[in-house]
Amino acid sequence: MIKLSPRLQIVYDMVPRCGTVADVGCDHGYLTISLLENGVADSAIAMDINAGPLKKAQENITAAGLSSRASLRISNGLQKLEENEADVICICGMGGTLIGKIIVAEERVAKSAETLIIEPQSDYYSLRNTLMEMGFVIIDEDLTCEENKIYPIIKLYYEPDEGKRTHLSEAELEYGPVIIKKVPKLLIKLLDKNQKEYFSILESLEAKKTGKSDAILSRMQQLRHELDLIAQVRNTI
Repeated sequence: MIKLSPRLQIVYDMVPRCGTVADVGCDHGYLTISLLENGVADSAIAMDINAGPLKKAQENITAAGLSSRASLRISNGLQKLEENEADVICICGMGGTLIGKIIVAEERVAKSAETLIIEPQSDYYSLRNTLMEMGFVIIDEDLTCEENKIYPIIKLYYEPDEGKRTHLSEAELEYGPVIIKKVPKLLIKLLDKNQKEYFSILESLEAKKTGKSDAILSRMQQLRHELDLIAQVRNTI
């Protein structure tokens, strides 16, 4: 029985009972194995861009006696996945920009899944904004902390009816609409961390006695905006 890391456990808990799950960026296959062992998914497609991790995943899946229920594919993102082939697609352990590119590149494949679960490790605002503009709706979120870095895990689905889609505020795009509603302890920790960091940088820039370049002035404006978003979240929770 595989013991998942706290990060992958959150992803696991978000996966609904399904026929086929696609594990994109499967690494050593631990999520795939757990979903199959516990009957969350009937079958799995484990995918990775690198042959090394995929070989290790194959070894682990074979050792678990699950080879007949899993196929493994070397794939750049979703390129080797067909439309409607997976009920659930998990894309974990990557930067938000890369996850966004993967979904945009194979938009029809991503939209054909009933559920999409992503774990971006950066660029949350732009990723949520891209997905919202594509018609995806966030139905669940949580925060995880690994190596002293806090980042979200997001569960979505594609909503073809524009009237049923949700519009997110800038604060929700940055910190997550469901996370703001749930107010997990890690959200408070993240707000405190970001506020301290942004204030420190802003004070340092404001203290410069020499003329401030356009780049510095732009950075100061951005920091003030980030602090305003934090204030908006605090006023909501």
